[in-house]
Amino acid sequence: MDIGSNNILVASDYDRTLASEENNFIINEKVAKKINEFSKRFKFIVVTGREKKFIDRLAVGLNPTGWILENGALIIYNNKEYILCSSDWLDKRERIVKILDQLKVRYSLGKVIIYVDNYGDKVANLKEITEYANIEINRKDVMILPKGIDKGVGLLKFKELIGFSGKIIAIGDSENDYSLFKVADIKIAVANAIPQIKEIADIVTVNPNGLGVIEILDKILSGQIFLNM
Repeated sequence: MDIGSNNILVASDYDRTLASEENNFIINEKVAKKINEFSKRFKFIVVTGREKKFIDRLAVGLNPTGWILENGALIIYNNKEYILCSSDWLDKRERIVKILDQLKVRYSLGKVIIYVDNYGDKVANLKEITEYANIEINRKDVMILPKGIDKGVGLLKFKELIGFSGKIIAIGDSENDYSLFKVADIKIAVANAIPQIKEIADIVTVNPNGLGVIEILDKILSGQIFLNM
């Protein structure tokens, strides 16, 4: 089956989807090579809560079509950055940071995101924060973003940016991939995904992490993914 290169876009999470926790989230050379080759024919987008400073260290040698970082808030395409952020967000973020400092939790600041590491239970439902922001859960971590921003919104903006109108295949593993799945035509969970993600997936891979992604890319290249579409 001949699949046109403009008819498909694969959007994949990074942590525990492309890169494994066992390897400290460093991209496997075999996985990077497969994605780089795939990206020469089809569109492959990495959609992650990670900030660029971390991705630059973890994903050396990985060259997808584009990046959607900070859980949808930052798009990088053709060496240009597009920030999805209201003009008053940085003022609101300062207020939120003061609350986090009072709670003495560990966090990281990106261009837009506040990433709270391993303290999700302390901040996820605080009205003082939800008043100003959207909170996304990622296992034990929490991502704090402007209201209305998530992975799905970032991907739709990317589609608009490049004028893409084909099918979206989303690959993920955790709670913050729900929004990605909502805008996808085919939802894929890697074998190590949480049960809630597997339940709503159209396909669950046999292999975990990056090997599961390779499994799916091979099926796309052979036309198997599209047999029942």
